[in-house]
This record gives sequence, C-alpha cells and structure tokens, in this order.
Amino acid sequence: MASQFHHKRYFQIRKNDSSLITFDDTDDAVAQIAFTSAWNTNSPTLTYALADSDKTLVMTIKHSSLDNQTGWKTAIDNLYEEDRSTWPWAGDDSTVTVEHFKTEWLHEDGSVSFTSNF
Repeated sequence: MASQFHHKRYFQIRKNDSSLITFDDTDDAVAQIAFTSAWNTNSPTLTYALADSDKTLVMTIKHSSLDNQTGWKTAIDNLYEEDRSTWPWAGDDSTVTVEHFKTEWLHEDGSVSFTSNF
C-alpha cells in the first residue's frame, strides 16, 4: 500500500462533567466511539493506538491510491454537514461527547506534513 496516502486522526470522549474517559484498550475505544460505516468507504486500512494515558484514540488511515483517499475524505466530510442529519459516530451523545480534536497528514516516511487542531 502506498505510504503517501495516509494520515492520523485523534479522538477523545468527554463526559458531561468535562472529564475524559480512560479507555481499557483500543477495542474499547473503538466500541465506545462507534464509528459509522462511512469510515470504511473505499476500504482503507485502519489501525488504532492509545495515547495520552489511554484517553486518546489515534486512528491511522491508509489508502491504496489518491482516488480512494479523496473519496473517503469526501464521505467523512459529508458526515460533518451543518444540518447534522448524520454524525461520524453512533455512540450515545446524551452522556458523553466524542471529540475529533486533531488530524495529522503524513509524508511518505511517516513524518508529519501538516497538522490541524480543532
């Protein structure tokens, strides 16, 4: 798989009291966030790691081509439309809030090319 078509996205879950959930492991984090099926558009390779004392899920997304990456990004961007008819995750927003707070676009060697903080 071409390494030039990958990036990382960082997620946390914030409770109503503003504290962050500590995940048991990556499976727990993925289950609690409950990403919608759009995250699998164009069949990217998704890998996960925990950071920040297990309070952050880091998702690495790798695509086989620029076209696959572009189609995937369009599908994900559409989830964030202003009308909020769709959400990027299917978790319970009544007691917690999923936060996507950073994206890192990577060079072919894996070093960070560009970072967006939200």
